[in-house]
Amino acid sequence: MSLLSCSEGENNLLAPGISEELANYRKSTIDSIVYDLRFNIPPGKDAPVTGEARISFALKNNAEDVILDFNASSDKIKQVKSNGEVIDIWWEQEHLIIPAAQLQLQNTIHIQFEAGEQSLNRYEDYLYTLFVPERASTCFPVFDQPDLKARYKLALTVPKGWQAVANGPVTSIEENGDAVSYYFAETKPISSYLFSFAAGDFKVVTRDAGGREMRMLHRETDSAKVNRNVDAIFEWHAKSLQWLEEYTGIPYPFEKFDFVLIPSFQYGGMEHPGAILYSASTLFLDESSTLNQELGRARLIAHETAHMWFGDLVTMKWFNDVWLKEVFANFIAAKIVNPGFPEVNHDLQFMMAHYPGAYHVDRTRGTHPIQQPLENLKNAGTLYGGIIYQKAPVVMRMLEESTGKDKLQEGLRQYLNTYAFDNASWDDLINILSDDVTFNIDGWNQRWVKSAGMPVVYYRLSSKKKNETLIDKLSIWSRNEYADEVQWWNQDLQILLGYTDSTAIVEANILTDSKSFDLEGMPYPEYLFLNAGGLGYGYFRMGGDSKEHFLKNIDKHQDPVLRGAVWINLFEAMLRRQLDPEKLMSRAMASLPQEKEALIAEYITSIIETIYWRLYSPEQRLQLAPRLEGLLLNMTLHAPTINLKSTYFNILKRIAITDNSVMILKRIWSEEMTLEGLPLAERDFTSLAYELAVREVEGYEDILKHQYENITNPDRKKKFEFIEPALSADETVRDAFFASLRDEKNRSNEAWVLDALSYLHHPLRAQSAVKYIKPGLEMLTEIQLTGDIFFPYRWLDRTLSGHSSEEADNEVRQFLYRHNNYPANLKNKILQTSDMLFRAVEIKNKTDK
Repeated sequence: MSLLSCSEGENNLLAPGISEELANYRKSTIDSIVYDLRFNIPPGKDAPVTGEARISFALKNNAEDVILDFNASSDKIKQVKSNGEVIDIWWEQEHLIIPAAQLQLQNTIHIQFEAGEQSLNRYEDYLYTLFVPERASTCFPVFDQPDLKARYKLALTVPKGWQAVANGPVTSIEENGDAVSYYFAETKPISSYLFSFAAGDFKVVTRDAGGREMRMLHRETDSAKVNRNVDAIFEWHAKSLQWLEEYTGIPYPFEKFDFVLIPSFQYGGMEHPGAILYSASTLFLDESSTLNQELGRARLIAHETAHMWFGDLVTMKWFNDVWLKEVFANFIAAKIVNPGFPEVNHDLQFMMAHYPGAYHVDRTRGTHPIQQPLENLKNAGTLYGGIIYQKAPVVMRMLEESTGKDKLQEGLRQYLNTYAFDNASWDDLINILSDDVTFNIDGWNQRWVKSAGMPVVYYRLSSKKKNETLIDKLSIWSRNEYADEVQWWNQDLQILLGYTDSTAIVEANILTDSKSFDLEGMPYPEYLFLNAGGLGYGYFRMGGDSKEHFLKNIDKHQDPVLRGAVWINLFEAMLRRQLDPEKLMSRAMASLPQEKEALIAEYITSIIETIYWRLYSPEQRLQLAPRLEGLLLNMTLHAPTINLKSTYFNILKRIAITDNSVMILKRIWSEEMTLEGLPLAERDFTSLAYELAVREVEGYEDILKHQYENITNPDRKKKFEFIEPALSADETVRDAFFASLRDEKNRSNEAWVLDALSYLHHPLRAQSAVKYIKPGLEMLTEIQLTGDIFFPYRWLDRTLSGHSSEEADNEVRQFLYRHNNYPANLKNKILQTSDMLFRAVEIKNKTDK
């Protein structure tokens, strides 16, 4: 019997991509999968990579066809054998089909093929694979779904002189003329998106760290930079592994631990077991690196290491739960790293690192639940974004605070032991935890995980009729701002009651103990803020008196978490047209010199930059620029720490428009002027050269030429060459550069493309760049199919973030109108990235009136 004899209406098994129906069917019939793979990688990047795959598996019955996934041209399949017999090649809609007549209960399928190129990331002297979420099938035939875990054997033949790394340890190396073959041991069961290899002209550093041998492969040519960073890199990996083994009670579950630092890598990192990939620039920090960058590096290392347990050992069944592995990695990383940075206020750091980013998506009409539906893995990449990486950790912290740290750890240990080398869902974990909690965890789960939106939290405070100086009742409720009805987003809050000479903090445990919340008889406050503890999630409405108090006195509040929470809330108020941008800008410029917390200062500068470029007219900017630039330069010169100096200098170089400030930047670039206490590295000088070029300063071509000559690393030189046309003062050159991005090959290095787009759409060139918006939107469906998981959102963000005009607003709205039936997941990305543009136009129109 053939599965494919059914009519198209009766099954969806051969739809392009991997449908949930196909995945469920295969999971019910196939197991015991082993891949024995061989790839022959020639020098350069133009000759094809050839391969062989021996795929062994068991069937529960052999009465129906077996469907493998191969999302590349059918002519790349050269020969197929089923159980030793050559069979006809049957390829259809991205699938390779093995007829039931050629199948047994135990099977070995032998396929000779030419590897698909999409996910090989090939350069002249190195390559690396990146198969998340369903991109393994763009390279070789595979059952490309997360819940068909398999063991992988691998042999790589590469040019002589190349290094190679994969999930398993090397068992042998054979030289053969100008080539060398690496043979890797069979892995433990892993999902197809976690299979990986990298090969090329890499340097190798081997260390014994924490009693375990580790290898780091990299391409950095600056030996001083390597030496300055290498100890911290290995130490944080060792610390992370030790902490995770103790927390989970499970030894490191894989055979070895290597990591590869990739130039201009698409992500911060990717958690392939035994072969983690990192962006080189996030681990190799410059001499001028800030405390925040060092903390970010440590958290990235801890995040990817945590994935060895949360994501690799236990993997989600389907990518609708992809957030689960990411939230655990973020959640665990903070626990690992925080003790190593005692000088950091970690409650403040958590708030500033997660809430603004989550709100950036969650306040838009394109938001979505943390757990999203997914019918086909070809759309899995669109699930990633701010909700997974920023909102989900907030919700996980809420869960830990509500259940208790010990109970959550106990539940996670049970979860890992129950599903080791297998797959599990979020609901499996909730079922484990629900036996031992005292609050309505199912209702909490339904609202915070399975529902979309950012609550707007309201309150009503009433005084006693007989004594208006005392509180009678405080009522709190919440709404989704895009829905009419009240929706209960129960959460525990800390409420600030403010008086002339004092303040009081009241616990309002609305989620875990709502009966304890009673303010009756307390003195009636002069001002009130519902989120004084900073852990509440949403936009918290403020009365007029409260808003005015904080606009005048925010710097007088000693608690940095409270100050940070208020700044975030004031910004949200402005975006909802409940606070004049002029008032917030005035407060921000007055507060900046007084703010000693670098995290808050950095957020204040982001508010200043947003108002300056997106809410002010060119005339307003010119009027404010001398005072703002003078303030930032003075603070750069006199700030007490590198953190603060770096924060102020970075915004200065991004907002400078007066001749005086631009000339100062030019003198800093040429090293005629130095910034005492702030050492600048090659990356800083390159960034300065770009900023000077986009401002078209006299002699900018020579500045770019000299900066190019000053770059010693060949990978960074190639990046500079790619970006340079986007900086040109000649609009026809910029037009030609944008047109070149229509060719998929010219988008292969996504990090370069994104940097170039940010200059192409720079606010100073926004008027001439409006014409790129429509074609940029029209390319989105192709970009989703050919790019990596974060690329569609980032493409849109770089396209729209420099714009605030009605013309740009109209381009986006017209596109959405013309494409009324646009795929919902991509439409949401457009709505997320255009939200600030829409709000900017609305705010400016209101101000003009």
